[in-house]
Parts: sequence; structure tokens; C-alpha cells
Amino acid sequence: MAGTGQTGERAWEYATYTRNRETCPSCSMPIPLHQVARRGMLAGKNGPPQVAYWHTRCVKADGSRR
Repeated sequence: MAGTGQTGERAWEYATYTRNRETCPSCSMPIPLHQVARRGMLAGKNGPPQVAYWHTRCVKADGSRR
């Protein structure tokens, strides 16, 4: 099982390639197109969870954030 974030949710689900311009929620830096990134979900403020992508350097292999 992957590690947990601050809210007890998994930080990421799996590694994938980005097809759109994305911003890493951990470091707020852009993720280049077609680069391997970790895909996961972030809790929505007043709605459903949102898909998010992290740099591979911003999360550990067990799923926890660095």
C-alpha cells in the first residue's frame, strides 16, 4: 500500500506520462510535457476530488511526499 499524505489519503496512484501542461502541487513548478509524473487525486474545496500530477522527485516511492 502506498504511503499517506497529511490528510491520510494516498499522495499518488501510479506513474504516467503527462499529455497536458500540469503544475506540481508540491513545488508549484510546471511539469514538462511527456515527462514521467505521478498521478493522484487532491481533495476538491467545494466539489469532487481533482486529478493532480507530481514530479517523481517530489514524492517517495512509497507514496509519501518529500
